[in-house]
Amino acid sequence: MKYTLLHVSFLLLQFSVKAQEANQYLLNRYFEVTSVEKEAFFVRYAKPYSAYWAYTDYDGKNRIVQTGFFTDSTFKTPIGPHKFYWEGIKLYEGVYVNGKPSGYWYFFDKKGKLTDSLHYMVTDTIKNNLPGVTNAATEQAKTEALKNEHLKKDTTSFFNAVEVEVAFPGGDKAWAKHLIKNIDFPELVINTKRQQKVTVTIQFIVCRDGEVCSVEAMNSFHPLLDLTAVNAIRKGPRWSPAFQKGNTVKAWRRQPITFVVPD
Repeated sequence: MKYTLLHVSFLLLQFSVKAQEANQYLLNRYFEVTSVEKEAFFVRYAKPYSAYWAYTDYDGKNRIVQTGFFTDSTFKTPIGPHKFYWEGIKLYEGVYVNGKPSGYWYFFDKKGKLTDSLHYMVTDTIKNNLPGVTNAATEQAKTEALKNEHLKKDTTSFFNAVEVEVAFPGGDKAWAKHLIKNIDFPELVINTKRQQKVTVTIQFIVCRDGEVCSVEAMNSFHPLLDLTAVNAIRKGPRWSPAFQKGNTVKAWRRQPITFVVPD
């Protein structure tokens, strides 16, 4: 999908019915509040909701780009359910906890069909109720709908320390080559994130048969970039499994992947 940024017309949107009972903010291409109209690519309507601030962003064609909640009007810490659209099509959705993606996030194609998911490590919970927070039963149903066994979180026991470590076919150099070959930098991330160097760490388990399972992100920079990192690990061939007392066992691995966002 080609991602195109369109400048907004402040005069076109400032009297919109969406502005009723909500504050309006101009946003630059990085979704940062700006007072310079010529820098504006998006418009945000935000208002207090319970203990938080609810918001909806629109593009230059008055289409929804994202909806969700922040902890306050500085818009620094997202919380609760979040949905992101591009050119009127939903790309992904999930839940933030204390500013970080948490639990399962879901990704969609141009027809709105659920096509992929990733799991973020959950370190906390949301104490206040927000509309749209996905309960465990609904998340399980969505995950089942993917019909991809390797996408499901494996909660059975594994070993932290083993006598013989897991090994990728061809060794560490082959593993690095595999990751580079299978990582595709999302264009949307380049268009909407400032130039910087970031590292996303992925945790996964190599099962007894050498298959990779329980792949999850330990931190996040952007959901689309996180998904790229997760899928690069999912797509690999079977590993040589770990051994403990002469038996093959499951063992977990952590892989940091560094990205440089270009200017």
